[in-house]
Amino acid sequence: MSKNLIMGTAGHVDHGKTSLIRALTGIDCDTHKEEKSRGITINLGFAHLELSDDISLGIVDVPGHKDFIRTMVAGVYGIDFVLLVVAADSGIMPQTREHFNIMRVLGIQHGIVALTKSDLADEEMRELARLEIMEFLEDTPLAEAPIVEVSAATGQGIGQLKEEMLKLAQQVGEKPVANIFRMYIDRIFNVKGHGIVVTGSVLGGKVATGQELLLLPDNRDKLRIKSIQRHGKAVKETSAGDRAAINVSGLKYDDFERGQLLVDRPLDETTMADALVEYFEPQGQPKTWRQVLFHTGTFTTYARMHQLVSLENDAAPQMVVQLHFEKPAVLINKDKFVIRNSSNDQTLGGGTILDVKPLHHRRRTEALKHRMTQLAQVAVNEENKLQHIFIETGKEGKPLLLQEIAHRTGVSADEIKQLAAGKPEKLALLVAGADEYLVTAAYQKQLTTHIIEILKAWHQENALFEAGLDLSELQGKLALRSLAEKELLSLLLQSLIEAGVLKRVDKTFALKSHRAALDKKQQEALEWLRDSLKNNRLDRLTLKELGEKAHERSIKKNTINQLIRFLQTRNELYTDGEDVLDAAAVDASRDTILRALAKAPRGLNEKEFRELVDAPRKTVQLLIEIFVKEGVIKKETFFLHITPEGSRLAPK
Repeated sequence: MSKNLIMGTAGHVDHGKTSLIRALTGIDCDTHKEEKSRGITINLGFAHLELSDDISLGIVDVPGHKDFIRTMVAGVYGIDFVLLVVAADSGIMPQTREHFNIMRVLGIQHGIVALTKSDLADEEMRELARLEIMEFLEDTPLAEAPIVEVSAATGQGIGQLKEEMLKLAQQVGEKPVANIFRMYIDRIFNVKGHGIVVTGSVLGGKVATGQELLLLPDNRDKLRIKSIQRHGKAVKETSAGDRAAINVSGLKYDDFERGQLLVDRPLDETTMADALVEYFEPQGQPKTWRQVLFHTGTFTTYARMHQLVSLENDAAPQMVVQLHFEKPAVLINKDKFVIRNSSNDQTLGGGTILDVKPLHHRRRTEALKHRMTQLAQVAVNEENKLQHIFIETGKEGKPLLLQEIAHRTGVSADEIKQLAAGKPEKLALLVAGADEYLVTAAYQKQLTTHIIEILKAWHQENALFEAGLDLSELQGKLALRSLAEKELLSLLLQSLIEAGVLKRVDKTFALKSHRAALDKKQQEALEWLRDSLKNNRLDRLTLKELGEKAHERSIKKNTINQLIRFLQTRNELYTDGEDVLDAAAVDASRDTILRALAKAPRGLNEKEFRELVDAPRKTVQLLIEIFVKEGVIKKETFFLHITPEGSRLAPK
């Protein structure tokens, strides 16, 4: 099985990067007239080299001039190793340092040093250059990198350099394929007879001819892959680590632009992200909310940086920041980036995206600083997967889809389930409908506490009632809207019942310790209310009048409302929301009308009923409404008639 890798060049302008690539591959990467006339690389150049029968190398040649750093960043994003080019007659120069720092913050761990123009330097000069390079690379990932003396003009050392490239390529692992296909576009062509061809370095995933792709951001129309070239050869598929040219159909040439992303599935756009930034120089740290240029892949936008917390680091100043982008970006956690000042003449640093769906951090509280410090420590460390999953799951304070957590952390759903199963005291898996969710134990504890607090408050306000709140009422008071949240509530309620904390009362949930009871004042108020209803009989008495009378006796409004509901549940009181009636008087009226209707085949009209019970019209209308709802009478036009149920209950 063949191995496909990408190598990128780095180094100061005029140190011979392009000439060296031409000597290695026979391909001239400077193809534009301006590059030929100025003698410097301006655009990205591309070449390829077959290192062996089973190792193919794509090569990205970047410009070394300080004015083209943006192009340089776009070229080296996603490479597997670097060819650091240093001229023997010049040594380490400003863009050598800048390019190397950019490589470092982009996470490139492997490389070779080419000491170019060796034919123009004597032995002493070459040795001094070697010592300077070794000192420069000390305490960096390239500290043990081979230094090969070469000359593109004479061919000196080219064979040895290829040998070192092969050795390194054999050691470097290929990029994990991952789940998501992503490729930043660096060039766009309209090829006659074929249509649109776009090129780029494949960051992850795998696609084949005939598959559909999406172009992000801005355009979500589906594209179809007509053909693919990898390292200059036609292939059926391309995957992470390839330099690919993809011929697509579905959009016009003007729909494409450098910096867009080809993906095989929808990804959310974001205008905000939390990130870990490393600054190249302490004085390079911009003030909070200062505007910077943000570069990732071939995508560039202005961003404002809200600095959240400084981290202790011996190597370089580090800061967790929140980036607010001027235009939408399509990012995933652990993406690398570079930042430059807004005038684009100084590279300030770079780093790693920690969270592409952050909360908006308006205030730098101690709790926020602690969480951001934790996130920075675990998000870039593969050994702390579980802690990263835990932080991401707990961030929004609700159950999150397992696939969403997998996307945010870069850990597969199956591995997350295994890790969560080993730590039930921290994480739990929740199944709701056809989906799986992850929820923290801390959130479950918090929700449990809220359930108990809500029921306590309910019982205090409704001390006369044994019943609590039903499921829908609890969902409303807890503001639970998603299917997962509702499923979690049901599970927690059941566990609280099993633990003896709650009990079921009819269809409601109540605290096990709650007992309905009247204190002395409530008992006195209840006796007064019963007497008032009994004395009033069928004379019209409104809730408003009852409340005013209660107020005169210093009975609180909440108390009288509770007592009315209490008597309703005991069938001692009837109300339509405006008038109230004593149940005994209602029962007597029911007997009266049923007895009369049983002997009146034609029925009774409202006036005749009113004369029978000697009550105001409003009261009679309320009585008729009650008896119709009970099903003992029915109203047809202007007459009341007895029903079979009424006949059964009619006094003999």
